[in-house]
Amino acid sequence: MRKAVNLIIAAVFLLSGCTYQHEFVRIPDASIYSQPALFGNVQYIPLLRFSNYYNLNLDWDLVSQRIELQKGETRIVMRPNSSFILVNGQAITLKHPVEYRDGSAYIPVESAAFISEKVFELPKEAILPAKLHAIKTVVIDPGHGGKDPGAIGKYGTREKDVVLDISKRLKRHLEQKGLKVYLTRDKDIFIPLYKRAKIAERKNADLFISVHANASRYRRAKGFEVYYLSEATDDNARALAAAENASLKFEKDDMSREKSPATTVWDMKLTENRRQSKALAYSICNITSDALRMRNRGVKGARFAVLKGAIMPAVLIEVGFLTNRREESKLKQTYFRDKIANAVSRSIAEYKSEYERTNGFSR
Repeated sequence: MRKAVNLIIAAVFLLSGCTYQHEFVRIPDASIYSQPALFGNVQYIPLLRFSNYYNLNLDWDLVSQRIELQKGETRIVMRPNSSFILVNGQAITLKHPVEYRDGSAYIPVESAAFISEKVFELPKEAILPAKLHAIKTVVIDPGHGGKDPGAIGKYGTREKDVVLDISKRLKRHLEQKGLKVYLTRDKDIFIPLYKRAKIAERKNADLFISVHANASRYRRAKGFEVYYLSEATDDNARALAAAENASLKFEKDDMSREKSPATTVWDMKLTENRRQSKALAYSICNITSDALRMRNRGVKGARFAVLKGAIMPAVLIEVGFLTNRREESKLKQTYFRDKIANAVSRSIAEYKSEYERTNGFSR
């Protein structure tokens, strides 16, 4: 740590106005610096991409506007839209600020090279491709279960049963495509919402897919839709999130709930996975609704508790309305459930292909 701090102090002393100059650091010939975003005349790369590439610990608290990067004993603190950073308590002024755009933080290419080489002293030859650039493991979360039946149709069809069957079928289809797949539950048991994302984290999942069936007081409501974690985009999204989050009432006897991310204001932590989650949601929604010839209700953002703890791209799928007689009738049939699973698996495979083709940063 002392060596790193001394390097920083020396750099601050040598650089005019405590700001390092363009010629101070050479941009490495590494894949991470290819295809940068251009803001004004300055090249940027996503901060999450940078931290994953160099295997840095990234922590972002949106409320305090504090971003931390850490490796070993070296810690950097920065804030969105600011040129000032702290390296182990030592202040440095970057030539260009860290930018916050469309839910993501970006770091100037110059600053990224400076930090990797001069601050963390990362050897170029030791750099490995980021895990973010490949999708190998998927965790599927069948909604509800056990004492929580979820929505119930006019003919008695229970959401927890429908989504468990679809999820098992989706697992088989994805495994046939070479993916490693886990279920948060494979039988009729209750799992607290916050534990579901924790299961995905323990399995080192690259994607988290929560499967649900919809319900509405308006009996003619129908169609397929996909959600990602965000502010609710409309009244329907807010109402649905409230309905799905009602499962929290079944957790009142779980002593671990006090530690649950689901009971914390969701935007205490903001991850840059939102962009990838949104892209995944569009892929699933468009391909699946077309394959099923269902009404495409679109991609929406909402505050779903089950998605709050996910540290990977995560979406919630609503496969149809149990409160719509025609759709409930279809969802009771195994052939239609398998058709849903097959279509969703194809959409995930297409997303995976595009995601990896673009080096892990599909837009």
